[in-house]
Amino acid sequence: MGRGSSLAALIAFILAATAIRNCEGEGEGANKTSSPAGLFWSTAKDEADLSRKNEPDDDYSADVIVNDPDEADGGFSSLDGMLQWAIGHSDPAKLKETAKDVQRLSPSELKQRQLEIKELMDTLKMPSDAQLMQIAIDDLNNLSLSLEDRHRALRELLVLVEPVDNANDLSKLGGLSALIRELNHSDPDVRTMSAWVLGKASQNHAILQKQVQYILKNAQECTFHCEFHHV
Repeated sequence: MGRGSSLAALIAFILAATAIRNCEGEGEGANKTSSPAGLFWSTAKDEADLSRKNEPDDDYSADVIVNDPDEADGGFSSLDGMLQWAIGHSDPAKLKETAKDVQRLSPSELKQRQLEIKELMDTLKMPSDAQLMQIAIDDLNNLSLSLEDRHRALRELLVLVEPVDNANDLSKLGGLSALIRELNHSDPDVRTMSAWVLGKASQNHAILQKQVQYILKNAQECTFHCEFHHV
């Protein structure tokens, strides 16, 4: 599905959400987060105000829009920003007509549209840092992974472990064991990058430092006993 058709579907879903909210008789006028899809609900008046607010000024050049990094690459910093962009770049008359069409739907049709909204928002939802870390760690645990992909996974982890909360998740997700194992990899770049990730994650993080030391100690003891019994 292209960006244009995706945007059209998103606008229809936004209006459906508004209609559903109004038909259900919810009296709150401010934006409200709907669980679990995380959709921002608003009244028809809010939508109209938002449409007027987002109409481009006459002196607003196309270059400004094209050069906006979020809009140029199709990315948005938040769901709220995406919804505002969608409404602001749509024809207000068509939005109003679509809203009227949605309001004529039966209760069962409105409920079906609500399910469609949830499915769309689940599709658009970006993976969390923890999910991205788990993917990278799983890649490291994949012995058949190419060297290039192994480097990529380590580069991703190097960025992801910088926040303290993400560093806390590294051990829970099995990342410490995977990284320490990579310290013995035959490729020098893998060894170096693994050390960088461990250092980045454990800096100013006493608990994680102790966990790394504990795993390293156990690994060394295991190596010693294996060599002893082999002799």
